[in-house]
Amino acid sequence: MRGFVVAAVLSLLFLVLTAYQSAATLLSRIEQTSVMQAASGAAVSGRIAAEVAWFLSAQVLLHLAFAATAWGLAIASATVWQTARQKFGRIVVGWFSLLGAATIAYNAYWYPRTLMGAYYHDIVSATVGGFPIAKIIYWSVFTCAVATVALAIRRVAASAALVRPARRALIAVAVLGLAATLFWSEVGAVFDRDADASRPHVIILGIDSLRLEHLQRFGGAGSTPQIDKFIAEADLFRDATTPAARTFSSWTAILTGRSPKVTGARFNLAARSSVAANPTLGDVLREQGYKAIYSTDEVRFANIDETFGFDQVITPRIGASDFLIGTYNELPLASVVINTRIGQWLFPFSHSNRGVATMFQPETYLGRVERELSFDGPTLFIAHLTAAHWPYYVSDTPFGTTDPNDTGEHPLYHVGIATADQMFGEMIEMLRRKGALENALVVVLSDHGEAFGLSGDSLFGENSAAFIEGLRAPIKMNDHGHGQSVLSPSQYKVLLAFRSFGEELGFRSSARDWQVPVTVEDIAPTILELVAVSGDSLRATGRSLGSTLRAVDAGSSGIAMDRVRFTETDLAVLPGPDGGVDEVGTARQNSMFFNVDYKTGRLEINRRYEPLALAFKERAAFSKNMLLAALPAGPNAHQYLLFDLASGGGRLLLAAPGVEQPEARRLWDALHEHYRGELKPAVAVTREDWPRIDKEWSGFLHDRDQRQSRAR
Repeated sequence: MRGFVVAAVLSLLFLVLTAYQSAATLLSRIEQTSVMQAASGAAVSGRIAAEVAWFLSAQVLLHLAFAATAWGLAIASATVWQTARQKFGRIVVGWFSLLGAATIAYNAYWYPRTLMGAYYHDIVSATVGGFPIAKIIYWSVFTCAVATVALAIRRVAASAALVRPARRALIAVAVLGLAATLFWSEVGAVFDRDADASRPHVIILGIDSLRLEHLQRFGGAGSTPQIDKFIAEADLFRDATTPAARTFSSWTAILTGRSPKVTGARFNLAARSSVAANPTLGDVLREQGYKAIYSTDEVRFANIDETFGFDQVITPRIGASDFLIGTYNELPLASVVINTRIGQWLFPFSHSNRGVATMFQPETYLGRVERELSFDGPTLFIAHLTAAHWPYYVSDTPFGTTDPNDTGEHPLYHVGIATADQMFGEMIEMLRRKGALENALVVVLSDHGEAFGLSGDSLFGENSAAFIEGLRAPIKMNDHGHGQSVLSPSQYKVLLAFRSFGEELGFRSSARDWQVPVTVEDIAPTILELVAVSGDSLRATGRSLGSTLRAVDAGSSGIAMDRVRFTETDLAVLPGPDGGVDEVGTARQNSMFFNVDYKTGRLEINRRYEPLALAFKERAAFSKNMLLAALPAGPNAHQYLLFDLASGGGRLLLAAPGVEQPEARRLWDALHEHYRGELKPAVAVTREDWPRIDKEWSGFLHDRDQRQSRAR
């Protein structure tokens, strides 16, 4: 046992040394933001404490197993070479050193954006004789280890006194049993087939942060071949929008058919108790005998779980521990197992989690879905793929692999789009193998778009005062990201396509382009009509597009072309100098808005700050030809901007338009009705007003607390 103790001490020292930088980064982040302070404070009690304890225990267990491996190889060496017994301690250290070098090489090569990979990737990816140095290292160590064990087994097996035939047989049976178990756990899910084909499956496939111009049917050059191939035969709604260009708000609208104003899903990480999501599409279909399954590869800002009407969720573990553990679990030894079945058990916050982009491998997530998904009856299956969302990269994306492109987009966005497209194609093939596409309604959508400050990402240019009649001071708008500005159409315009398989839906998709104005709120009622299920219980604010899809031609849609739709923003995300996100600045700015629920272990909007977050929101009502925006001018006023979408001109409104302007008046009335109780009097802001407005924002919560105290 002395040899094992030596190996264990070395392994725990390896853990401490490789964890040091991660721990230092974590402590720095905790000091910078109240979100991380809240999460770390919660780590000493309740559910998060147990999750952190499990994480630490898993790391120790993994490193002790690593020590046992080095010790076992030393024993094998001593069995083969008798002289090694006299230097057993040195043999243990030697094997540990070799295994440690192989682990570091593996981590640095396959995970170039981890802390270790950032230092050593360029070195270990250099080639010798056409082979990367990393592969030479870890395959050489692996080969030596296997050869040593094989020689030891042969030496032991040759001695009948040490291993009897019965024992050899027992070992053989155990090995075969383990191999069979692993085989069926990995591939068994491939063979399940639909047991009840009488009712169509409902499949919704979502792509996060999708810019429509990448798609061929929107004029793209073929950067999304898998999505293009699938929707080439789908019926496409070319003018589709979301009522809020953030994942949680948009997906809640998709699942319920109701606007965020109705459900209360106004923010990412809104507290579940404040969101009136039920009944959802899943709830209604489950009552009709459907099994409802939801899957996504990232849950950091959209805590969608079984309570949204699902029998099963295939997602990373949800909770504030994802921020504490998932972001900083980059230790070399953990990287070896994190994308395996063992890693799913040891590190549930990091396994198949695109939020942990430095460790995320798309095939890990897709493999998990394949294992856990089955179509043994009519099924609602929803998958949301987030690779096209910031930070855009995945585990094997090294630094410096992309150059700025002439489109002005973030260079890594093309990496994210390509990854999402490939995952989409593999998801479709998996559904085919499982027989799910023999009789199904498939909806392909995006929850929101993405802006990069390009032409078309804003309704006006940099000098806003020159383009808007009556405006007295420039407007601060953010035409980067999503959910940032109602004056940036590329943020809230989305993909929406329907494709039918089988004869049970009453319509056959035929690559039609519909020009009618629609919203993601229309999806749930449309699905229910197409599968002949009443959607009355949804109380949807959206409209069914079933009659449109069943129409003979694209000219008889049944949807009013002058329909008024709405959209709103969420908390601002600061753009970074490279066109991405200023992660630290954004965290500092918004961290006060969030806290941790100690009982559930989840990060959510702080109720005290919710009124301030609501006051920060921009809101808009728009028709086919015009858009009316309400932009906060402090907590007690709005600037109302009316845009002619055809000409690009705009003007400031200080009162409701008269009857001689029917379209503008209709938008004004619709905006005030939809956001009843939230809109403030109209003002015209000058530069001289800016200091006063900043002071009003600073004192908003204090004044509100005082009013509430006096009322009590």
